[in-house]
Amino acid sequence: MPEANLNEEQIRTKIKEYCDNSTRCGLEAFLVKKDSPKLRRISFSEEVNEQGKNFRTILKEMFLEILQEKFLAQECEYADGRMLADNQHKYLFFEQGDNFQPFTYLSDPNEIDKFVDDDLLDSSGLIFCLRKGTEEIWLYQHLWSIMVPNKKKTSPMARLMRFENQIVFAEQRESLLTIARKIDILIMDNYLITNNTSLLQKHFGFQDYIYHSAQQTIQCIIQKNIIENTEKLTEYISRGKSKYAKKMMRIGSSKVFDLTQEQLMNKVNTLPRWQGKFNFNQDSHQIVLNTYKEVESLIDLFDERYTRSDVTDTEYDTDVKTVAQPMEQN
Repeated sequence: MPEANLNEEQIRTKIKEYCDNSTRCGLEAFLVKKDSPKLRRISFSEEVNEQGKNFRTILKEMFLEILQEKFLAQECEYADGRMLADNQHKYLFFEQGDNFQPFTYLSDPNEIDKFVDDDLLDSSGLIFCLRKGTEEIWLYQHLWSIMVPNKKKTSPMARLMRFENQIVFAEQRESLLTIARKIDILIMDNYLITNNTSLLQKHFGFQDYIYHSAQQTIQCIIQKNIIENTEKLTEYISRGKSKYAKKMMRIGSSKVFDLTQEQLMNKVNTLPRWQGKFNFNQDSHQIVLNTYKEVESLIDLFDERYTRSDVTDTEYDTDVKTVAQPMEQN
């Protein structure tokens, strides 16, 4: 599988450009509907508060602060979304494609309409566009029911007012909407960036992306011509739980795919860790996968799960890995 065209440095650089040039950034807001047209443009009041800021400016500053605090934090890490099975606390990025494109409507002018009050009844989220010149990034915020109090107006609501030196309760007739201090999904250059993959799985058809990516990985393994019964790989990812497809998906960018068939088979037959792990067809010299446990051993092989210390010669199970920088030559 091809490597992602986006990386952590590019993500940080682009976000920093917005945070460092806040006065040059504009903000637009839309309600996201469940049906087409998906986007309903939100208009803002130009009334200013005690600090001389209108509501648009308040929101823009809030989102730029979130980008600075969450997405540019020193401890924040990014990873290719195919590493989803790692369960690491990282921001993962996913490219939208034929099998996963939940936000393609953002580039379709026919998907924009004017907001009316009843749109709140069939809304799924809020999305904000930060623009700087001709560039833009989109900030998606999922709209949970608690963020639209009394959506169907079945109960009376009250608002507090100060009247003649006392606080009184008055009827709240207009709809209310909470804009939370969060960014669930950042959309940048056709990539989704998020640390909330459960949201993708529950509301954006992410299961199809996982399964398709796992199938692509299987095709890469098939091309290596080292497995006799490749149908066992498809059986493995089709077992009903997404965790199996996730395990297969995560090895799609493995450096092991760079080895030739001969090099790979030599590793399997000579390295102590892998000797005896697999059964072979004596005629074709290909691996025969008889059990799902053997499929997972194959995944571990491509995942380079086991590493050996140069100092103690001890082998470690390293489910979470970061490639070390090359050693400097004196």
